[in-house]
Amino acid sequence: MWKNFGACIGLLTIAMIAALYSSSAGREGRDIPASISAFIALIIAVWVGVRLLPRLASSVDWDWLPFLSRYHITRDGWMCFGAVAVVVFAAVNTSNNLLYMVLSALLAVLVLSGFLSSLNFRHLRIDIRVPAHCFAGEPFSASVLVHNEKKVFPSLSIQFEMQEHNAFRFSNFYIPLIRAERHVSQIGQARFTKRGRYVMREMRASSRYPFGFFLKYRKYAVAAECICYPEITPVERMNRSALDIQGSNARFERGLGFDLYTIRDYLPVDSARHVHWKASAKTAVLKTREYAAEESRRIILAFDRFGQSGDAEKFEQLVSYTASIAYHLIQDEIEVALVSDDWKTGYGNSEMLLVSILEYLALVNMSASASRPAVESGDGVHVLSLRG
Repeated sequence: MWKNFGACIGLLTIAMIAALYSSSAGREGRDIPASISAFIALIIAVWVGVRLLPRLASSVDWDWLPFLSRYHITRDGWMCFGAVAVVVFAAVNTSNNLLYMVLSALLAVLVLSGFLSSLNFRHLRIDIRVPAHCFAGEPFSASVLVHNEKKVFPSLSIQFEMQEHNAFRFSNFYIPLIRAERHVSQIGQARFTKRGRYVMREMRASSRYPFGFFLKYRKYAVAAECICYPEITPVERMNRSALDIQGSNARFERGLGFDLYTIRDYLPVDSARHVHWKASAKTAVLKTREYAAEESRRIILAFDRFGQSGDAEKFEQLVSYTASIAYHLIQDEIEVALVSDDWKTGYGNSEMLLVSILEYLALVNMSASASRPAVESGDGVHVLSLRG
């Protein structure tokens, strides 16, 4: 920054000396030296404005100044600056009062553009509304509310977008008008591909208002947090024989048992493994089996956090599998308890227990020093581990 600053001061000093020489030569009637020195001064000033000033501006922390935003000069803006440069050159060399009036009008337009743009961004408040939790891989609705807290002036032509470093991914949206003391809402779809806690702290707004000379940006603080649960595998894709959940008697309800409950028409979401081919051949319509739920009993899920550095993908699959088992068992009213080396639950099949299990699995970390869960192997205990 200091190097660019010194270069700016040096070049502008040379440009000022050339301009003073041009003025002196013009008064003495030496038109050619005056024109050359004026042209040199103009070239140096334009070079400093185009090459060095943006570098200085990008090195400065502008956030401490109220209502000041970052900017990018558009093509229309460069055309306007070019017109100003031509008028400045013509006005200085001809001393024509009309050109000075035109120059004043152009500069006034630039000042007015900055004032209206700053006013456009003032007193805006953004609220993000997302669910407290979601499942990995499943889309969920998210809404953005933009409040204009100004008493009189509206806010016009603003584009909102997420910051690149934010974990949240939400499609950009454009708001043409937010009236004074009103709010505008935008609803979209978001999705997380991995489990974990996701936090959003800021959103960026941009606008070309009012004349399109500058594309200005400003960041707004927001507060949004969502816990993404592990991906739940559908029961049709799970190997139910891996976990013996049979009770002593079948219940006359659908469930995860092994006794036939009913035969019905096949649906596209059903697994092909359950197609009843004999019934399908008789009716010429695909039929599928449904199984009866069985008397519940207590199941302990012993989750082992152990894993080496190269087991990250396998560990994520284990977490998803554990969450899927707990989810389907509790949905089938089977009492479940989850036990690990650093956390455990009591038995139950309530929605609150399921939420606590899923939240733990959403935030659990693999550890090479994790000990085995403190449970005794036996009937009703299902160990989930990556240990050999």
